[in-house]
Amino acid sequence: MSSTEDSNGSQRSTDRYASREQLRALAHPLRLDLMDHIGRRGTARAADLAADLGIPANSVSYHLRILARGGVIVDAPEAARDRRDRVWKLGQGTFGDISAGSVNDPRERDPEYRAASGAMSIAVLDWMRSAWAAEIARSTAAGTEPEEGLGQLVATTMRLSTQQAQEMNRRIGEIISEYNRLNRDEDLAFAPEDPDLPQKAHALRVLWAVVGEQGLEPDGAEGAAVSAREQS
Repeated sequence: MSSTEDSNGSQRSTDRYASREQLRALAHPLRLDLMDHIGRRGTARAADLAADLGIPANSVSYHLRILARGGVIVDAPEAARDRRDRVWKLGQGTFGDISAGSVNDPRERDPEYRAASGAMSIAVLDWMRSAWAAEIARSTAAGTEPEEGLGQLVATTMRLSTQQAQEMNRRIGEIISEYNRLNRDEDLAFAPEDPDLPQKAHALRVLWAVVGEQGLEPDGAEGAAVSAREQS
């Protein structure tokens, strides 16, 4: 994995794609939560993350060590109060090119890399499912509906050619990437609340997933059915 040195001397990866080690480290919903919250904060201590997520600090520390060994997070000594203060930041700004898709990464042809990528994708689905279930429970208990735009689920089956599916994924990926850059600072952490914004910015989990159902087509049919689900 390539890396570059930032202004404080620590290594930041410039790789477009996650390495096999990073994928393996991220194949757990809690570690995805930790990565997410470190990214939101910019830098974070185990105690910060334990408070954010409401879990014991020793459990957080265990999972942080796995993320560090995988290269997902790195030390942020510039944010530490003293030498004993352990502070973390993300090892790179993104872990995949969402607009192009990791299918363009030659490592996808490596069986071990594909296995690690598959395990991580299942963890991402669990990560999203847990947030969706928590929001249903919260809104049901409160007797309220989510504010418009803050809770959306679309599920359908499409019939598209490979080229049409690629174009759809490219266009949606570009939109997600565009909006993902909003309300963040230069390090991609959540920016402080902007008083000039007409409305408050909210943290949203967004998942775009498409799976081709090859093998389920009628004999002689061209193309493939494509199931698409979007959650935010």
